[in-house]
Amino acid sequence: MKRIPVSLAVEGVLDEVVLRQLIEQSGPRFEVTACYGKRGKDHLRQNISRFNQAAVHKPFIILTDLDDEDCPPGLISRWLPSGPHCNLILRIAVREVESWLVADAERFARFLGVGEARLPQWPDLIPDPKADLVQLARRSRKRDIREDLIPASGSTSKVGRNYAGQLIQFASGGWTADAAACQRSPSLRKGLLSLRKFSPRIPA
Repeated sequence: MKRIPVSLAVEGVLDEVVLRQLIEQSGPRFEVTACYGKRGKDHLRQNISRFNQAAVHKPFIILTDLDDEDCPPGLISRWLPSGPHCNLILRIAVREVESWLVADAERFARFLGVGEARLPQWPDLIPDPKADLVQLARRSRKRDIREDLIPASGSTSKVGRNYAGQLIQFASGGWTADAAACQRSPSLRKGLLSLRKFSPRIPA
């Protein structure tokens, strides 16, 4: 089956890896031809109208974090007051894309080197997933996880030096979106369903 070409727009490199995996695992209907953004949430918000206009000519799939905003529908209405074009999907990770990774509890616990019982039952409800994940890493049996995810003493950073690299490794090699969605993440389940139903109109 010929794949439908789509463009992506994301906050950062980890989000891109997660979204590419999500697209592939939702069923191989799409071929990613470009990825825009990767310069943070503000940059994505400032350019969303451009992506919405471009969706007339080529489909777009966009991923952003909810962070401390009230709810996904509220974010969508603020970013796209007139609504998204039918060729554009805006998906929102609640509250951060890390929640979707943690939701694959069995595999993520093994990757992190902690007992599965220590992982949150409903990651979407964690107010600050990054901080929660760093605290979990402090209990890891794996030295490289502790060194890479936990910020160094005296550092002003909230995460360790190779935080993104470790999570990218897991997302690209060990994460199973279906398992995560079914087990613990309603927002991920909605994301998968929307991708599976996405039928953009390709211009002739």
